[in-house]
Amino acid sequence: ITYIILGFYFTMTWQPLNGLKKDPKQPRARQTVNRIIDATAQLISELGLEGMTTNKVADRANVNIASLYQYFPNKQVLISALLQRQLNEVTLVLNNILNQMEDASVEDSTRMWAQLAIQYYRQKGGIMTEVLTNQYTHTTLPEVREFEHRLMEAMRRFLVKQRHRLKVSDLDLSIYIAFTSCTAVILKHLLEPVPYYSDEQIVEELVQLMARYFY
Repeated sequence: ITYIILGFYFTMTWQPLNGLKKDPKQPRARQTVNRIIDATAQLISELGLEGMTTNKVADRANVNIASLYQYFPNKQVLISALLQRQLNEVTLVLNNILNQMEDASVEDSTRMWAQLAIQYYRQKGGIMTEVLTNQYTHTTLPEVREFEHRLMEAMRRFLVKQRHRLKVSDLDLSIYIAFTSCTAVILKHLLEPVPYYSDEQIVEELVQLMARYFY
C-alpha cells in the first residue's frame, strides 16, 4: 500500500482550486501559484497561522506582492488554497486505491484508508494541526465539507460492489454513520493524542468497528 500511495503522489497533476481571484491557466502561472502555496505551508509550519502574512509569503515565494494578490486577495484564501491542495492529494490517492481494491473486504479497505489518513497527517508535520485546531475549525471550512462529501462518495462506490454481503439496511445512512464515527476517532487521536494508544492500535480498533457494523 505504501508504494502505491507514493506512486500516486509522484504522478499527481494540477488540481483546480476554488476561491482564487484569477485562474492560473498557463503553466508558468500555475508554477507561481504552487510556489506561493508551498511558501504558505512552510511559513505556517514555522510561524503558525498568526505569524504567516501575505507579505512574508510573497517574500518566501520570491514573487512580487502584487503578483500574489492577483491570485490570493487575502490571507484566508491562501489558507483555503493550501487546505484544498492537501485534501485534493488525499482524495486522489484514496479514490485510485479504492478503485483498484475491487472485491476487498471492509476490514482491508478500512485498514488501508485509516493508515493512509494517519500516514499523510504525520508526513505533513504541524501544518494540518495548525490549520485544523486554529479558529478556522474543520467543522465550518467549506473545503473540509467538500472533502468529506467526496470521501463518502468514494466509500459508496466501493461498498456498492459488495452490497450483497452487507447486513445494513440503508447503505447511504450507514456510510454517513461509519465515516463520521471513524473520522471523529482519527481526528481525536491525531489532534489530542493519548500516549498509550499507538496508531496501529487505533487503526485495528476501527477495522473491528467497521467489520461488526457492516457485517
